[in-house]
Amino acid sequence: MNRNFGRLLVVETMKARRAPVFAICTVIIVLAPALVAAAAILALRANSSSSFAAKARLLVHGTEWAGYVGTGAEVMAVAVLLCLGFGFAWCFGREFTEDTVVGLFCLPMGRGAIALAKCTVLLVWSVLVSIASTLVLLGVGLALGDLGSQPPRWWLPLGVCLLTACNTVPLAWLATVTRGYLGAVGGLIGLVVATQLVTAFGGGGWFPWAVPGLWAGFGGAGIQVRGIQFVLPVVVALISVGATTKRWRGLELGNA
Repeated sequence: MNRNFGRLLVVETMKARRAPVFAICTVIIVLAPALVAAAAILALRANSSSSFAAKARLLVHGTEWAGYVGTGAEVMAVAVLLCLGFGFAWCFGREFTEDTVVGLFCLPMGRGAIALAKCTVLLVWSVLVSIASTLVLLGVGLALGDLGSQPPRWWLPLGVCLLTACNTVPLAWLATVTRGYLGAVGGLIGLVVATQLVTAFGGGGWFPWAVPGLWAGFGGAGIQVRGIQFVLPVVVALISVGATTKRWRGLELGNA
């Protein structure tokens, strides 16, 4: 069983490596936060009158490490949710839209194990891009210079990335239920809208999909995430992995 599961991991890793969606999403997650944060800091330093500089003055709190890292973490909260969300939706949904799910019934491994292997590869990918994005963010910050002597809060962007990654796992279950990635993409858009609404009404701290953004700084300094609220995205991920695996174990040809 362990050997068969290892083979499944190898196969799913090969699928991910050859899929353009994973390459594109990885580039966006790794580079976008650092580039946007650096551009905002440079615009503030130059005292520019451009529209971008005006928006940067509203969103960036200072031109030192705290402001730079906080801005990068805010961008990560959005980029990771969208990009990893597309990754989960595609990985599970493509099996149905491209009719490759039929061939999975011929494998000696159970379909529950296949779903677990997919989740494992996607979560490992999430951790790797989170680490890479954090390192690039800190590296660009060092290259900028003049960010102050206070050490950067490196755990903030990394934590935001990892918690956001946990929040994208339910899209694997949704892609399975809707038998395609379009339904999961629609669910992703719905989550983004719901997060904005719940946060606007003051309940974001207890809504798992709002927790990473609030921790990064969305919603103002008056809204803080504490204690058990940090665990909510992890609980969402664990429940979603279990639900997806169970759903795949009961798949039938011609039935959802």
